[in-house]
Amino acid sequence: MSETMNVPTHLSAAHADFSKALAWVDGEVVPLDQARVPVRDLGLMYADMTYDVVHTWRGGFFRLEDHLDRFLASCAGLRLDPALSREGLRRRLADLVRRSSLQDTLVYFACTRGTAVPGTRDPAKHVAHRFFATVTPLILRGQPDEMRRGLHAMIARGIPRIAADSVNPAWKNTHWGDFHRASFAAKEAGAEMALLLAPDGALAEAPGFNLVALVDGELVSPDANVLPGISCRTMFEIADDLGFPARFRRLMPEELARAEEAFLTATSCGLFPLTRLDGAPIGAGVPGPVTTRLLNTYYDRKNAGWHITAAASIPPPDPG
Repeated sequence: MSETMNVPTHLSAAHADFSKALAWVDGEVVPLDQARVPVRDLGLMYADMTYDVVHTWRGGFFRLEDHLDRFLASCAGLRLDPALSREGLRRRLADLVRRSSLQDTLVYFACTRGTAVPGTRDPAKHVAHRFFATVTPLILRGQPDEMRRGLHAMIARGIPRIAADSVNPAWKNTHWGDFHRASFAAKEAGAEMALLLAPDGALAEAPGFNLVALVDGELVSPDANVLPGISCRTMFEIADDLGFPARFRRLMPEELARAEEAFLTATSCGLFPLTRLDGAPIGAGVPGPVTTRLLNTYYDRKNAGWHITAAASIPPPDPG
């Protein structure tokens, strides 16, 4: 008997209470709809910023330290300074969650180059960088019916992912021009999700998602021209525990076309099954047993406290 995919039913837009959503910007906690950054902020003007997104589950951060690792590495790579230590970031994010009283959330936090200095475009002269954060209700990107059907994807040939030599994908960034072009192309072709290729023709990633395929009994995810995804790493850790071989390597379009199963990974859903590619079914055309087992185990482990740091256990920010 096949395993049934267990997807939470309460994390939908209909159940989300955005009246509790908050932001921390320029030293103040404000309701989300009152949060503002200046129109001449270089994050807005030139995408000169980095960000990360961590979620809370039943009042606890999932893999908070991994997200802080990635955020601080991105800041260092892009020469941005959030003006908060790691502990300061941890306390600020936890305080925002506590103030919201929300249990299941998405916490977005970012650092920009700050407001443009008149008369120069020299990034070294922009020293007043800006850190801000928001907390909103967690809405699963993939509701139960969508998850059980799976997404229909298209390889966006002719719209390659930005080359890693130009924009390092390991530093989380807002350079989404290629993603958006590919998304529109996929929609116009009748697909729901675009998959982008690296400049060398290997598969890269989808807009905001890492790609995983079950090929010849092994889970495979692209190892180049992609953001190293924390959710993807999570699924590979679970796979290892369950005895499913998994590794990062070059993945070609023809391999994905003959895959037994495929899925995407992201903070907002854990994983999202792919069931069609370029109009043809992937495997049996439904979420497969490995995909289902991984997702169910993911929720079982989170419910048991795996990788969870209770927001209530983190001290409040230092005064001032």
